Amino acid sequence: MSGCGCGQSPSAIGGCQPCKPACPPVACPGPQPCEHCETIPLRDSAPYRVAATASSTDPTPYYTIANTHAALDPVVVRTILNSGTGTFPADDGTHNGQHTWLAGVVHIDPASLRGEPSDVTIGASVHVHNDGPNTACQLYGRFALWNGTTPIRTDLLGPPDLPAGGDDNGVIPPTTVPLADVLAGKVVVELNLETGNDDACRVGPKQWTVDSFVLTVQASAPGCGRPFLRTTCRNCEGAVTCTTDTLDGSTPYAAVPPVIPVASCQDGCTTACPPCLSTDRGNALTRGSDGCLYVPDTPALDPSPCNAARNTTGGLLVPRIGLTGIAPGGNTGIERSVDIDVTGTPGCPERWDIGARLTPVSGFLNAERQHANLQARAGTDVPIPESDIVLPEAGVYHIDSDVRYALGSATGGSGYIIGWLRDETADTLLTSFTQIAAINAAGQEQQGGTTHIMTEYTVASGPRTVRLHLMFVLTGGKISDAEAGGTDSNGATRMRFLKVRD
Repeated sequence: MSGCGCGQSPSAIGGCQPCKPACPPVACPGPQPCEHCETIPLRDSAPYRVAATASSTDPTPYYTIANTHAALDPVVVRTILNSGTGTFPADDGTHNGQHTWLAGVVHIDPASLRGEPSDVTIGASVHVHNDGPNTACQLYGRFALWNGTTPIRTDLLGPPDLPAGGDDNGVIPPTTVPLADVLAGKVVVELNLETGNDDACRVGPKQWTVDSFVLTVQASAPGCGRPFLRTTCRNCEGAVTCTTDTLDGSTPYAAVPPVIPVASCQDGCTTACPPCLSTDRGNALTRGSDGCLYVPDTPALDPSPCNAARNTTGGLLVPRIGLTGIAPGGNTGIERSVDIDVTGTPGCPERWDIGARLTPVSGFLNAERQHANLQARAGTDVPIPESDIVLPEAGVYHIDSDVRYALGSATGGSGYIIGWLRDETADTLLTSFTQIAAINAAGQEQQGGTTHIMTEYTVASGPRTVRLHLMFVLTGGKISDAEAGGTDSNGATRMRFLKVRD
């Protein structure tokens, strides 16, 4: 429903709009993957100008200096208060006076008021020129604001001892007064200037030219200030990425809160405007460009039996999704190669933090046995069951083996030892034959060492058993020692595997 009596025409909610430039004229920081922006006219609460005038009135209630009761000609007063130029004539001695006075009642046009302000702010300025022939004595006048018979602002004119030909400006700073008192005609602007011979200085009379009188009245009410444009950009999740206020789409403007849509206030600018809307992503209410508030339509649900969402009397119901992962600290072992962490964070809507850690399955084995006697089984495939490693699941594995051997001849001979890795489960050869050691001795010779076999192997399903196989081949003479695949005082046969990817 609308918050300001407008018809139902809710704007679309959701969906990824085409990417647009960042809010003008201030660019959003960083690249925006997808963004939609809306510009709406608003009005803030900045003080606004109220139409005001001042009219001549009897200055007698505002005399505060003894023996200075000279009133300026009302015709000249009207000219000055209408921003014209008037003269305060020099005293001719008839009133034994030193100052001449003017007073003007402040009037405002009620039609220029917006909203329901209780106070207004009044300020004024005026320019004065000492026509001479004499210097003014010390501080020579006053520019004041009165409410009834109470002075609420009294600013003395200076600089002191202004010479003939000198200029000065009187200023009444912005002063807050009750609106009711202004409407009742109680607020008065008063100006007095020294025009006679001052008793203290004995400087003689002087004349003043007064002009450039300006009266400024301002008022303020919520949402009744300056109209401006606000551009708000959101990403596809609905989060605000940037907000820019301008006067005309390009000139930056600092809005004075509170801010209210123009359309909701109309020309009368009443204070009964719609409330501000939260920018929280959980807020389903939207405000259209017409200033009205809208709620989303009830969504149409796909009747597919795979759709778990359903409408209920309490609203749209979406079943809780149960997410599981390996408990903290349980990320090692042969169960899996990637550890999924799922943490529920309370909120509305509830948020899930999902992370992953690589925890590859691996294994290591020392063949704790004596070397197999390959010489006794020359030319024969000799399996080494003590080398068995088990690949637990499907994936790609890095497999390597350190094969320890001993090979020698007492009288001279030649031959070699070869080795390979085999998938015993699938009866598949993992590696081609690798030479472990070779000898070609004319006399006595003994060798011992370690040779490396390495391969990468893809397993479609697990578990799979991988085993080392060895063979000795005699090529001439007599070999007295050919053995491998076990552990001796100088090393061991080892098997290692590491899953590198699924």
